[in-house]
Amino acid sequence: MKILAVDDKPINNKVIELDIEEYLEDNNIKEYSFAEKSNGQEALAIVIEDEIDIVFMDIMMPIMDGIEAVKQIRSYGCDIKQPMIVMVTALNDDTMKQKAKDAGANSYISKPFCNREISEVMKFCIDELEKMKDVANAIEDDFLDFDSIDGEENDDSNMNDSVISTQKDMMETFNNSHKTLSAKDFLEDCDDLDYIMDDLNDVESDIEDYLDILYEGNLYSKIPDITSTLTQYSRFLNGFTEFQEPSIALVLLVRILEDTDFSLLDDSNNTIIIRFVKGILTDLIHWKEHVFVVQDAVDIFYINASLLNSCIQLETILQKATKN
Repeated sequence: MKILAVDDKPINNKVIELDIEEYLEDNNIKEYSFAEKSNGQEALAIVIEDEIDIVFMDIMMPIMDGIEAVKQIRSYGCDIKQPMIVMVTALNDDTMKQKAKDAGANSYISKPFCNREISEVMKFCIDELEKMKDVANAIEDDFLDFDSIDGEENDDSNMNDSVISTQKDMMETFNNSHKTLSAKDFLEDCDDLDYIMDDLNDVESDIEDYLDILYEGNLYSKIPDITSTLTQYSRFLNGFTEFQEPSIALVLLVRILEDTDFSLLDDSNNTIIIRFVKGILTDLIHWKEHVFVVQDAVDIFYINASLLNSCIQLETILQKATKN
C-alpha cells in the first residue's frame, strides 16, 4: 500500500504519518510506504508516475491547491491508477466540502483531526480499494462525510482535556463566523501602525533568536524565554478584537508548555515538538510580514486557523508523549 500526504507544512504531513502508522500497526498491516509532497503540482506528478493508493490532500497550498490537484488527477481517468483521496483542511466549510466532493475527493476531514477520524477514513479507503480491485483503475464515487457520523465516542482520550476542548471550540467558532478581510482593508482604520511595528519588531527579534537555537535542537533550556515571548505576542493580539482566538490559543499553549516535563520525552518526540514550536514561531513572523509590512495578505484571519490548528496538534502530541 502506498500512501501520500500533501501539505505545504511538513509537520502536518508528519502528524498524519504518525496517526496512519498507529492505525496500520493496530491492524497488523506491514506492507506500506509513505511519501509526502508540499503542493498539488508535486502530488499530481507522483500520482501519475507511481501507483498511489491513498492521498491525504491539503486544500490551501501554493502553486496548485488541493481542489485543482484532485480535478487534474481525476481528469486522467483510467489512464492512471486512481487513488482514494481524502481532503484535509483547517476551514470546515460546507461550500468547500462540496467543491472537494465535486472535484472527485472520497472524504474530507478538518484540522485538527484526531485518531478516530484517521482510523475511520483509513478503514473506509482500504475497504473501497478492496472493492475496486475487480475494476482496474476505477474511480470510486462513495464519499465519507464525518458530519454524518453520530453517537460515536472519540477514542482519543487525550482530546477530552479541557485545554484542547477549549481550542477546538474556538476553531469551530472561527469556522462558523469567518469573514475574509484583506490586510489593506484592516489597516485602513489603524492609526498607530508605527507604534504597532515597534512592538512587533521587538518580539520578532526574540523569536528569530529562538529559531536559531531550536535549529540546534535545544528546546528545554529555552522554554521560559519562549513562553515569555509567546505571552507578549498574546497580549499584542489581544489588543485587536479580530484576534481574540489566537491570543487565547497562545495563552493555553504557554500553559501546557510550562506544565510539561520535557525530561519524559524521548528524542523522537522531542524532535517533533521542536518542529511544531518552530512552525508556530515562523507563522507569527510570516503573518506580521504579510499583514503589517508587505500588506499583501488576502485574508488577515489565516493566522487564526493556522495557529489554532498548530497549537491543538502540539498540545495533543505533548500529552501523548508525556503519558506514554
